[in-house]
Amino acid sequence: MKAAKKDGKPAPAPESGYLMFLSAQQRDGLAALAVEGKDDIKTFLKDKEVKARARSIADTGHSVDIALFGRMVADGADINVDAATQVAHAISVHEVDTESDYYTAVDDENPEEETGAGMIGTVDFNSATLYRYAAVDVDQLARNLGQGIREGAEGTEPVRRAVEAFVTGFVTSMPSGKVNTFGNHTLPDAVVVKLRDERPISFVGAFEKPMVNDAGEGFVKDACQALADYVGEVERVYGAGESPTWVVRVGERTAPLAETGTQATSLKDLVAEVGAAVSTRLDRNT
Repeated sequence: MKAAKKDGKPAPAPESGYLMFLSAQQRDGLAALAVEGKDDIKTFLKDKEVKARARSIADTGHSVDIALFGRMVADGADINVDAATQVAHAISVHEVDTESDYYTAVDDENPEEETGAGMIGTVDFNSATLYRYAAVDVDQLARNLGQGIREGAEGTEPVRRAVEAFVTGFVTSMPSGKVNTFGNHTLPDAVVVKLRDERPISFVGAFEKPMVNDAGEGFVKDACQALADYVGEVERVYGAGESPTWVVRVGERTAPLAETGTQATSLKDLVAEVGAAVSTRLDRNT
């Protein structure tokens, strides 16, 4: 259906009132459906059977990002997707002082009589040892993604690959804002992954009392010791210590976390082992 012309020019295409996230499979399916009714799309979409087909297309074949983080449709709750992932704010394990980075910019084309800066300003920043936490409901993720669609693929392959991608991304990604100013290309000193049968548990309480270090040796070692002690106590008190656990760590400062789980030799190995364990659990529960 062509847009009506106005002043000799095609009218702009209609816009929706909000963003609508769709996977490539959903987009292609809805486009094919629209092509079927191209002669009179408005009448075509009023048909109950067509509406049902559209809902079915929009509610199956979710992409990994939608399956992980969900989708809300304000006036179409029947195609909402419950998020399978929860991500907490990263917090510092110690008191942090905010500092200011002063910068200037000079216009190379300034005339000789105008020698001042073209722009000046400040950017507030801090540097801290952080505790980061996220949880993935693999059962919800499985419901969102469905079974494998490739011929010969395992039914749990979509969930396994999504979990592996999420763990890798969560561990290795960093905010890109101001990256050219601060070059914040850091990686975690330690990663702990737990696969639970019941509710997830955050261990942020280990840092309810901020780390204090008067010896000038940093905070990683003391933070790892506090975390290891807290994990042991919480899991003992609540009977949650039987969960499979994997740890990958860097250097001796992280040694206190060595006993919290099975040590992987690399992040790649940890990710593969976690993915395999998720697949095994899903197979067992189906």
